[in-house]
Amino acid sequence: MEAPPPPPPAHTSKKRKFDRVDGQEPPGSSSAGDVAGLDFINTLPDAVLCTIISLLPTKDGGRTQAVSRRWRPLWRSAPLNIVADSTLSGQERKRVIYISKILAQHPGPALRLALPYIRERYYGKIECWLRSQALTNLQELDLGFDVEGSLPSSLPLPSSLVLPPSALRFAPTLHVASFSCCRFPDLSAQSLNFPHLKELSMYRVTISELSASSLNLPHLKQLTLCRVTIPGDALHGMLTGCLSLESLLLKNNVGIRRLRISSPTLRSIGFSPAFRGEDATSFQELVIEDAPRLERLLPLYPDDGPRTIQIIRAPKLQVIGLLSDGISKLHIGTTFFQELTAISLTTTMHTMKVLVIDSIGPNLDSVIGFLRCFPCLERLYVISHLRKEVKNVQKYDPLDPIQCLELHLKNVVLKNYFGNRPDVNFAKFFVLNEKVLDEMKFGVFSNCNEKWKSNQHRRLQLDNRASRDARFEFQSSFWSTFTNNKHTHDLAMADPFETTL
Repeated sequence: MEAPPPPPPAHTSKKRKFDRVDGQEPPGSSSAGDVAGLDFINTLPDAVLCTIISLLPTKDGGRTQAVSRRWRPLWRSAPLNIVADSTLSGQERKRVIYISKILAQHPGPALRLALPYIRERYYGKIECWLRSQALTNLQELDLGFDVEGSLPSSLPLPSSLVLPPSALRFAPTLHVASFSCCRFPDLSAQSLNFPHLKELSMYRVTISELSASSLNLPHLKQLTLCRVTIPGDALHGMLTGCLSLESLLLKNNVGIRRLRISSPTLRSIGFSPAFRGEDATSFQELVIEDAPRLERLLPLYPDDGPRTIQIIRAPKLQVIGLLSDGISKLHIGTTFFQELTAISLTTTMHTMKVLVIDSIGPNLDSVIGFLRCFPCLERLYVISHLRKEVKNVQKYDPLDPIQCLELHLKNVVLKNYFGNRPDVNFAKFFVLNEKVLDEMKFGVFSNCNEKWKSNQHRRLQLDNRASRDARFEFQSSFWSTFTNNKHTHDLAMADPFETTL
């Protein structure tokens, strides 16, 4: 018997340990039928591995240095991604230590720096970090101070919490920026240009008129201002300078009484006034002067205002909602609604596809006014607030047809449906007269067992429905509304209310 071959040299075994897994042949030597054993990750080029590392959480990216000899230098070559949240450490003190070490060991370049909740006592540390050469050419910055634990939200921010001036050195390279719980610095009327910024979010930031006038955001597409203190005229000037803006979210901001919007690019607007008691001026009026590409207008908390909404020119508007009687005056061209009741119907909008109404009663007369204003409406959502004294006995006159019922309205959703007489009469109007109805959904605020459904089937006269192919669906649901819609920036959604039954 022949002696077994001698074992390979020690350096060969060690090399095999780092370069391939047990039983794996070198890349290119395996047959097509033996690919299952290949280590595909280690066959990737270094540039691809660096991209993968830069997408990992900060702690996991650093740990890749321990994978193998080949991986050891890759973390230092990968674009730096620092997210200083609980995934880095549950203790703020340790997070501060880790950030300092990372910036000292990594040469850059940097992709992202997120410091979302840093206490004021580390202000000096933040200034030092932001000056680090490792952050040169930073593309994403999330910077904010933690003041919620000690400062009531209704009080102004301390004057010391100014956005560190060193943060502004990234203006030429930032693509995404978020600032929270700080004051934007006054820049003595000098221009601050963000030539590549696409997304900007501010939460509890104070912006003076001087600061707003200094901002140059030529390619900004998405802007979120939440609980920001800014004069209305300053905001108007700031928006005028956003030459590429597509979506705008304004929530609970302070200092805005009347806002005028003229934008050739804006497609979606979500808005709400400040919390009651936080803003002496109060957001009273929104005027859409000229918005040729505007598709969606989304009042987030209409019961709180603004009290007046005027749409002068928005020729591509497709979605409006939520509307409630908290909007006391609604002007659409020359058509005028007062607390959702049509006072004059002289303008019709054929572009409108989706309408959401919060209706007391529900009030059939009020809803019919909107159906006549929007003759090509395809989807109607109604949030019902039951009033037993409401009758809803209006009959449909075929000699005075409602165009959307005859040709376009295919989906109706009724939320908070109790199945009492006002609800039944309201829904029955659509069952008996909506000729192209595909589906009608009922969000039932009660136990809709089979006996209850059978009774509703009879009372709604579903056997006599105008559209023979229509489907009717009853679902138990909790009391709900369509307030605080979260899809202002999701322009891919044709109907931002579609998944909210």
